[in-house]
Amino acid sequence: MEKKTLSLKKSNEQKEFSGFTLIECLFALLLLSIICMLFSATIKNATVVTTQLKSEREKEWQIFVIQIENEMKNSSYEKTQPNKIILRNKQNNKSVWIEFKLGKIVKVENGGYHPLLMEVKEANFREDGNCVMIEVIFENDLAVTMKWIIPKEHNYE
Repeated sequence: MEKKTLSLKKSNEQKEFSGFTLIECLFALLLLSIICMLFSATIKNATVVTTQLKSEREKEWQIFVIQIENEMKNSSYEKTQPNKIILRNKQNNKSVWIEFKLGKIVKVENGGYHPLLMEVKEANFREDGNCVMIEVIFENDLAVTMKWIIPKEHNYE
């Protein structure tokens, strides 16, 4: 009896498949998931930063209001123009004004100025009866308003 052997021929030709291996696909999915997690974390942090900036602007506004009130105590009111309030210092009888210019609200006195409020997009000063209204819009579009009642010692014109 003859033994028949089955021999497999090895060919030097290798079939080449173009495509990704399973490990390459898993690695790509891992990278994609990491990018998505970072993107969602960035969006969450952006909302937190926005609310903090808004709260910082509100704090700056409150400090500004306190500074204006203190300035008004030491001065007498003269008149209001669209971009400024003109006062007279009670101690030295010199003019002092609070005005909006170049994105800031500043106090101008004796030739120098002191910035009171920064990053202001728009400001409007107006006299309304016995009140002065200050309306401010910050660069982040936060709009605030202050109403100051003119003391009775002022002669209304």
